[in-house]
Amino acid sequence: MDVLAVIPVVDQAVLRPLGGRPLLQRAIEQARSARAIDRTAVVSTNSEVLGLAAESGADVVGMPAEMSPSDAAKALMQAADQLSARDGFAPQVALVLDPLFPLRTPASLDQAIEHLFRCGADSLVSVHPLTEALWVQAEGGMAQPFDGPPNQVRFVENGAIVAVRMSVFEADARLPAGRVVLYAMPALQGLRLRGEDDWQAADALVRRFAGVRATDLLRPVKLLVLDFDGVMTDNRVLVMEDGREGVLCSRGDGFGFDLLRAVDFPALVISKEGNPVVGARCRKLKIPCEQGIGDKLPVLERLVRERGLTLAEVAYMGNDLNDLECMRACGVAIAPADAHPTVLAIANIITEAPGGFGAVREICDVIAAQAAAAHVAAIPGAAL
Repeated sequence: MDVLAVIPVVDQAVLRPLGGRPLLQRAIEQARSARAIDRTAVVSTNSEVLGLAAESGADVVGMPAEMSPSDAAKALMQAADQLSARDGFAPQVALVLDPLFPLRTPASLDQAIEHLFRCGADSLVSVHPLTEALWVQAEGGMAQPFDGPPNQVRFVENGAIVAVRMSVFEADARLPAGRVVLYAMPALQGLRLRGEDDWQAADALVRRFAGVRATDLLRPVKLLVLDFDGVMTDNRVLVMEDGREGVLCSRGDGFGFDLLRAVDFPALVISKEGNPVVGARCRKLKIPCEQGIGDKLPVLERLVRERGLTLAEVAYMGNDLNDLECMRACGVAIAPADAHPTVLAIANIITEAPGGFGAVREICDVIAAQAAAAHVAAIPGAAL
């Protein structure tokens, strides 16, 4: 059964970074990571929004200026019509996902779809249980408790997920339509960004979750491989009047490599750049370096094989399109916060810092801390 996720975008707020990547990209990733969703479409009148959506792997659906994606039913209808006209895609179920819910998870989308099917309903809306007491303002301005039937659980619609069977929607043209079932989700996943306080709270939570996830992902890694420009530098080049070139690097990153050496964790650089500055920087940091490499994957495979490892045991950190092959091949793909959108879309870990400003140090800190903890744990009686 084909399932379509539609993300209507009203304004450019979704282009704002949250936890290192644009909010819209997070919404697209939520949908594309859900096992039950076959295609994801972004509907907007904004060309910049549609450009980012395309780079992030979503179908793009433009709307006439006189129509607004804020009308979810019209946005869904526009997406269904355009995808049908393009390649005959005709989903049986569609989800409409407001992009302003950064803590919604792919698992929640899968569970909502399963709940719709299991209940045999026509539509689904996401809610969270309301456990707090309700009050109303009575006549005369005095407050009084609002009581429902005894033991009845109350729910608040949060707008994170709306799902509908397309056959019912096409006949009704409304959301929700027909027989509606409620999908209860944790209140945190139903957090919608409305003001600056919400943005700051969500950003802190996303970064916290990302840190925990990075620790888990890097645990089995035995080799760190890095691109140079845009990862160990800020992706700019200083050109002198005599043609010599220079780059800007982070001393914090340099100390990060010292931490890796202290725990005997190997790292190496594979760079497309042929300028001697790459080799000079790597020699100073005591990191093996392969530079002037156009096709990086064969070189990476050779270096990994020579060390008796597999690609699954490698973390690769890159920032641009020529890093994609290596990132996809390795066990863990890492990107600086300012990497190309296509790179951000496939990265397992995105650092808080941009390239050249401590992005590498973040990864070195996690790896070094894990290695040190493992060393201590291996000492007899250390846990006592």
